Amino acid sequence: MSVILSVFAGREKNIKLLKKYLDIALEKKIIDEVHFWNNTRNKEDEAFLKTISNLKRSSSTCNTYIPLRAKGDIKFNIANGIHFLVNGLYEIVLNNTRSVIHKNGVEIVSVKKPFQNENCILKVENLNLCIYISNELFISTQIDALLNTVEVKTVGSVCQFDYTPIKNNGYWFMDTCQKSWKNYYQHYTGFNDSVILKCDDDIVFIDICKLPDFIRFIKSNDYDLVFANTINNGVSAYYQQNKFNLIPKTLMDLEYPRNGLCGSLWSDGKKANQLHNYFIENVDTFLKKEYTENIPITTRFSINFFGYLGKNWHKIRNCYNDDERILTVNYVKKSNFKNILFTPFYVSHLSFYKQVETGINTEDLLKKYEMLFLQKINDLKK
Repeated sequence: MSVILSVFAGREKNIKLLKKYLDIALEKKIIDEVHFWNNTRNKEDEAFLKTISNLKRSSSTCNTYIPLRAKGDIKFNIANGIHFLVNGLYEIVLNNTRSVIHKNGVEIVSVKKPFQNENCILKVENLNLCIYISNELFISTQIDALLNTVEVKTVGSVCQFDYTPIKNNGYWFMDTCQKSWKNYYQHYTGFNDSVILKCDDDIVFIDICKLPDFIRFIKSNDYDLVFANTINNGVSAYYQQNKFNLIPKTLMDLEYPRNGLCGSLWSDGKKANQLHNYFIENVDTFLKKEYTENIPITTRFSINFFGYLGKNWHKIRNCYNDDERILTVNYVKKSNFKNILFTPFYVSHLSFYKQVETGINTEDLLKKYEMLFLQKINDLKK
């Protein structure tokens, strides 16, 4: 069963730290793939994501060429037409009425038959540039040199690619048709032999040592959302203090947020800052505590990091309009969802917007979490 860690991405300064943990998880084969879903808010962050990952899903708004850094054959499935630019000279235009290949803008070959859009492969064989569909040659031409560069655009369509990357192996860029969660939630329907982990881009600590236990728990139980024990999460913080005695009341008082929503930690940046610092200074106390009980969650819960079985993903594919409320309130009440907090596995979530407004020092905390990573790196790699 494959494990896909998906990220709502993302801000470069956060992703750089998160990626340090993901590199180790990939290297240790705890996870198989990382999917960066493009919900960036500026061109600089999007450009950064593209430098550290490989295009897996193009969008219907992809109207400029994007490089595919591939070794060998490129498999693809697309609803309608697609354009490839090979070696900067040969443009392949595939559509449902007439497909052509141009060299430097001059048409050199064409076919007038419907372009079937599943099980397609682009490959070069003995200097023949070929498109195969279901193992049948669809269109080809002789080219002047071996395959060097391939670029793609998919105006009006969404395309799924499968290939061996030249670099950044395991990291995939998932482009979205609009800055929303719809494409994300609808994508994973049918991933029946996978575990999907959802991670915010500002997860700044992951207990890699316990991540395999978290994944095994998801695989071997019939729960719906399985939550990480999250630092700077109001409900988790309540249990960390009042059930496991990890956060002294002389430091702060952490109530159970009303119906699981908001609460004093969520709204107080200085309180969150203090909690982060306490965790960083006492991290081993949290990580080495013996946990014998996982906690059912029947109220609202901030979905900063959760895992879900791909075979059940069809149940949540339409939650995108207000995913957190639907997944942790509506579905619990109306669809008998069984959500649970897996207590032994810790992650740390940097901030909520209200905390940013009320004094949390994210720049200072990022530096401290960078130092924490360096302190724990040997343990994480064991």
